[in-house]
Amino acid sequence: MYQAMEIPKSPSRRTSRAHGFSLVEVVIAITILAVGLLGLAALMAQLTGTTGQSRYMGTEVMLASEKLEDLNRLPLGDSNLAPGPASFDLTKDTVPFFDEIQISADNAGTHVNSTTENSAPAATSSDMLVFKRRWAIEQNPAGMPPGVIRITVWVGLIDGGSIQQRNTFQTSMVRR
Repeated sequence: MYQAMEIPKSPSRRTSRAHGFSLVEVVIAITILAVGLLGLAALMAQLTGTTGQSRYMGTEVMLASEKLEDLNRLPLGDSNLAPGPASFDLTKDTVPFFDEIQISADNAGTHVNSTTENSAPAATSSDMLVFKRRWAIEQNPAGMPPGVIRITVWVGLIDGGSIQQRNTFQTSMVRR
């Protein structure tokens, strides 16, 4: 005998699930995407801060290197290579072992204006960075051979009267 088979008029539940996402799946996907985007935003903020610190560190290295080269060019008996007081401290300005440098970084290039203890600082503008530089000179430091002059240069970024970032650089020269 022949039996007629009924064909359903509407698709079954199983077929309709294969064509879309449930609300729970969409909420989970949005949550995962949001966590990923927040992590990316935190990473970008960290990179921005690190880039600024790198810029200042590069400038500090340049200023310290410049001072070390200036002092290294002086002849051995020069009064500028005379050691400082025995209780020399790089945390305070000691005449004549400090200066202040203002650097403007604009599109035209970098401009350096150096002031010392005898000159008044130049007027600052919004694009000026102010660095303080201090140095200590030691002749025949302990543990070194005779004739060695050790120079330590401290450079600090000054912002609003307080020191924001600082680094110390050191070199030794042997002269006979």
